[in-house]
Amino acid sequence: MKPANTGICTGKALSLILGSRYRQSEYQSCQSYQRLNHFPSTAMITKKDSLFRLLRTMKGIYGSAYDFFPLTYSVPTEFIKFVRHVQDESEKDEKSTWICKPADLSRGRGIFVFRDLHELSYQSSAIVQRYVPNPWLISGYKFDLRCYVLVRSFTQLTVYFYEEGLARFATSRFDMSSLDNKFSHLTNTSINKFSPFLNSDKDEVGPGCKWTIAQLRSYCEAKNVDFQKLWQRIKNIVILTLLPLAQEVKEHSSSCFELYGFDVLVDENLKPWLLEVNMSPALSVDSQVDIDVKQALLEDIIDLIGLDEQDADQAMRHAEVSRLIVGTVKPTANATQVCAGKETFYKRQDTDDPVPRKRWQI
Repeated sequence: MKPANTGICTGKALSLILGSRYRQSEYQSCQSYQRLNHFPSTAMITKKDSLFRLLRTMKGIYGSAYDFFPLTYSVPTEFIKFVRHVQDESEKDEKSTWICKPADLSRGRGIFVFRDLHELSYQSSAIVQRYVPNPWLISGYKFDLRCYVLVRSFTQLTVYFYEEGLARFATSRFDMSSLDNKFSHLTNTSINKFSPFLNSDKDEVGPGCKWTIAQLRSYCEAKNVDFQKLWQRIKNIVILTLLPLAQEVKEHSSSCFELYGFDVLVDENLKPWLLEVNMSPALSVDSQVDIDVKQALLEDIIDLIGLDEQDADQAMRHAEVSRLIVGTVKPTANATQVCAGKETFYKRQDTDDPVPRKRWQI
């Protein structure tokens, strides 16, 4: 593990290691009181190009069951195919809008919307995806959903779907005549936090750029929108995306788990579209909405992955004291975990329910 691999612990010190990638030796040396936040070989669905290649293959086999992602091309690999598609549209007097996304970047970096082929430019592997032109809008503002999914096992696929989450809003009204306005077309918080309209009191949406899923549920109830039906469709997308991955993952032990951030866009017909799957969804907080959603999320993860007081005691005994209490999988410089022995920005609440089923669905 690299120094950037850090674990966040709540309440008493717990051995939760949060990193990006792990070597085979690091899986093998993981102690019984430690949990790693990735299984081996799960990057297939968290890189945009490989995700949509996989989904396209599954659609070829199972047909309309996998009709939940926009038409997608990988570039430069499929650039010629993309050009032919654009030419075919031109001959039919049609013209789609497209969005280009770097394959392995996050937080909205390098994303742009375009219509003309000459506007396409990329510096690394990317995907070009048909842009959904009719998103579900609230008072004219586009939004998408960040859904949190925890996988406890791939051998016997065990998936927990967090019943809370985030609705992430663009901060300028949706306008297809202004494709270069990133505050109108991109919903990434890392983009919209720089918007001059971030803190303005936007109609119905309010200040900021996030709602909780609970807020969206309430909005739907007031508008007579069947949110539960939509939510079930999103759960189906999650399962269908994870099923082909289950055959590829070789589990090492019960010490591994995976927390995914599924980003889903809903169109005006209430059809959900999968945009991407995030391998390490951000758990930092910069608003009350984040605190409301992510504090409970982290508390529940601790319970679901089976960390207890005995694990905490073992972690403490193996820890080194610095500003935080730092321990290692092995006494090497490239494998670190971080456990806060006193207070952290998340404070765990005592609960008698070891699996908080009210907030998660299996």
